[in-house]
Amino acid sequence: MGLRVEQAYAVHLGRECVCDEDEMLEFSRRNDPWPFHVDEAAAALSPYSGIVASGGYIITLWYRSLVEIYNTPSATWAFLGGLDWKLKFRAPVRAADTLRARVTVKDKRPWVKPGRGAVTLFNEILNQRSEVVCTVEVIALLATRAEGAAAGSMNHVIARHV
Repeated sequence: MGLRVEQAYAVHLGRECVCDEDEMLEFSRRNDPWPFHVDEAAAALSPYSGIVASGGYIITLWYRSLVEIYNTPSATWAFLGGLDWKLKFRAPVRAADTLRARVTVKDKRPWVKPGRGAVTLFNEILNQRSEVVCTVEVIALLATRAEGAAAGSMNHVIARHV
């Protein structure tokens, strides 16, 4: 079931995504080639004592985990754009870690233009031990639906049902 605005403060879990070592290393070699992301010997001497995933790769896994929340067979978010991100990496991610998104709707409000609304989402990316490895607070702009509510009201769903 797609996430609905009237479910404010409800917690939604995304699917589990495994940090594949080959994919992680390829991503880092192409996009973020710091030694602690790509070189085992150099990474062993780093504060992480081994290779860790690039922040960009962690965000990629977070997006994969979110698919079950935002884009389902019954509902797809009417996403119009991201307005703000507050991102914090809290713990290293390593090959074979399993990550999962936990999303909480913190706030909703009508936007300046009718038929749009802003929603504040607090995302926590958890590993297989339920440790928070990253947090992302996002303000997103979404199309609203006026069915059964005043035009532009954020009291209705933020997803378009298929």
